[in-house]
Amino acid sequence: MRRRHFLAGATTVTGLSAIAPALLASATASARTTGDSSAALTAPRILSEPADVTGAVVRPERRFDLVSVTQAPDSVSENAAVRFETAEGLGGWQDLHFHTAGPEHLSPSASAMARAPEGATGYEVRGADGADTTALNLHDGEELRLGGQERVALSAEDEGVTTLTGGSVLRVRTRAGWGADESLRFDEDGNDLWTAQFHRVQALTVHHTAMATTDDHSADVRAVYHLHAVQQEWGDVGYHLLIDPEGGIYEGRHSGGGLPIFRGVPLPGLAESVTGGHAFGFNHGNIGVCLLGDFTDELPTRAAQDSLVDVLRVLSALTGVDAAERIEYVHPDTGVATEQEAVARHRDWLQTECPGNAFSEVFDTVIRQRVVDGLL
Repeated sequence: MRRRHFLAGATTVTGLSAIAPALLASATASARTTGDSSAALTAPRILSEPADVTGAVVRPERRFDLVSVTQAPDSVSENAAVRFETAEGLGGWQDLHFHTAGPEHLSPSASAMARAPEGATGYEVRGADGADTTALNLHDGEELRLGGQERVALSAEDEGVTTLTGGSVLRVRTRAGWGADESLRFDEDGNDLWTAQFHRVQALTVHHTAMATTDDHSADVRAVYHLHAVQQEWGDVGYHLLIDPEGGIYEGRHSGGGLPIFRGVPLPGLAESVTGGHAFGFNHGNIGVCLLGDFTDELPTRAAQDSLVDVLRVLSALTGVDAAERIEYVHPDTGVATEQEAVARHRDWLQTECPGNAFSEVFDTVIRQRVVDGLL
């Protein structure tokens, strides 16, 4: 079993040991904005209508875009499905693909989301006894005014130094940029519902949302945020970054600083990430990157794949995680060690279909090998 030596391992990426000052300068620069600081950012508040699974059709009072289903992990059934009612009647059943995840300080929970067809008037869920459902309206809520910049840049390059092939610079849409309602992170007394913890980065893990996307990907991210923060009562989104089908990148879990993901400037072997809630039991020091979409039967778009490769390359360079290696992940609280891929799929850590059967089958060649090749 190989033990991961972070500082030594960082030098396996060509030039990283020699360019720590360059990374420092680049990461500092990455907090600079790429959007218009004077532009007013707004987004609609999500409207939600919860209901219990009773085996009958649920007809929300207002139009809805998505339906989420949450339940205890040990109650998840392979037969769980949802169908929607429109003016033409009830449509066909669609399988629900559940994720089991959660922050370390809470019990894990299972969730699934499905996109409602245009003009849906109701929905019915089967095979999910004891589950809770929520209809989400992503566009008709009151407009929220959001402070901050729309985008930031994250890079592992500096002028005159090439650390990645292709010149990867991540243009990340900030929480303000995609419309995060930051009030969801606090209780009625203003206390943070999910206090930030930071640990040295050991691994990178890839997920999918297992739901069809809408035409508004910022709204899709807001839906995932609402699912995690409100419906599952975590207080924030569990992923660090999210990627849409066009390759757009979105900031996830609130890190409390000027940079997404990290506490301070990330340096190989020393970078500390805020703890997410994407791989229960293995969240500390594990950066979660989630693709918007369902890849059970199809692959992500080429744009999403390319963006994911860029994200993993930059994160590997910034943190020293060697995408070509297996690691011994050590839980910082318990000391329990688990052998794992440094760049892993959700299913590598836990029993889950994530990030989808079709995508998982080709992950090594279409993603992991491309990441490794770009770091040589």
